[in-house]
Amino acid sequence: MKKLHYLLALALLCKALAGCNNGDNIPDVSAIKVTLQVKRFDKDLFALDSNQLPAQWPSVASKYPAFAPVFLRSVLGLGPQADSPRLAYGELRHFITQNQVLEDSVQAKFGDFSRQQQELQNDFRYIKYYYPDYAIPTIIPFIGNFGGREVYSQDGLAISLDYYMGADFSYYQIPEVQEVYPAFVSRRFSPEYLPVNCMAAIVDDMYPAGDDTANLMAQIIDRGKRLYLLDKFLPRTADTLKIGYTGKQYEWCKANEGLIWSFLVQQNVLYTIDPDKVKTYMGDAPTTQTMPDQSPGSIGSFVGWQIVRKYVSRKGDPGPKALMAVPVKDLLAGAQYNPKG
Repeated sequence: MKKLHYLLALALLCKALAGCNNGDNIPDVSAIKVTLQVKRFDKDLFALDSNQLPAQWPSVASKYPAFAPVFLRSVLGLGPQADSPRLAYGELRHFITQNQVLEDSVQAKFGDFSRQQQELQNDFRYIKYYYPDYAIPTIIPFIGNFGGREVYSQDGLAISLDYYMGADFSYYQIPEVQEVYPAFVSRRFSPEYLPVNCMAAIVDDMYPAGDDTANLMAQIIDRGKRLYLLDKFLPRTADTLKIGYTGKQYEWCKANEGLIWSFLVQQNVLYTIDPDKVKTYMGDAPTTQTMPDQSPGSIGSFVGWQIVRKYVSRKGDPGPKALMAVPVKDLLAGAQYNPKG
């Protein structure tokens, strides 16, 4: 009886997480050694005296020889003007003084990054399992005031911590911030999305984004393949986190999978290259236009994920490298995707 109660509780937990994947064969990666390095650019930057930048900034720049210029050019938006010491120091001084309160809040939440470091280190074991030769990047936490979420450079993978303060963080409620990041976006600005977004950035590093002018079906399949890789790299992470849907949105998609597919077929949009139509089904939005309000945005991501999963269930799992190389036409033929509903 106790065992039955345990199984029922486990089933309920999996349902609540909307994607337990307990039927998948999760590899044992415990013997794979990964030592993840973390370098705190955020702490190094805000430890500077804003009135002594010409004397102190060079030491930070030398510690982050690749990321420091990226921070100036891209995160702070200086572009080529980053090469002007006068402009660079002026912008740095302004950034440090204007964001001190944000820095204090970030340090209160992420001053101790050890839990996140351990979680990411475990996730990287799965990457090494499937891609033994992949060089694990150094993780570089920083504060960018929404100047970039994940930024790659030769120094490593930089993560802007101000995107992970929790959906109720007061800073996200500022009208100017809400104009850029409305509630349907900022609800994902929570710590549990940090490892997901890091792994998604790794996927994009391995497989640079495809042609955004390709037809809708090609983009659907490309997104599905990327989510399949997240299944591999994050086998114990809820599907809702990997795709960014709420639990209700994900359950709606599962319950209406057949109707979603039938609608796309009937609308004759699967092979459209019209940018507006593609954006309707692939763009981030509170809901998908032309579909019920219960639908999430980027419904094409869900469809692509299910097509890839169907392919794997019918043809067998070829592994990430082989699957990523399967042409769209062959993947569709192998999946024979035609859900009922």
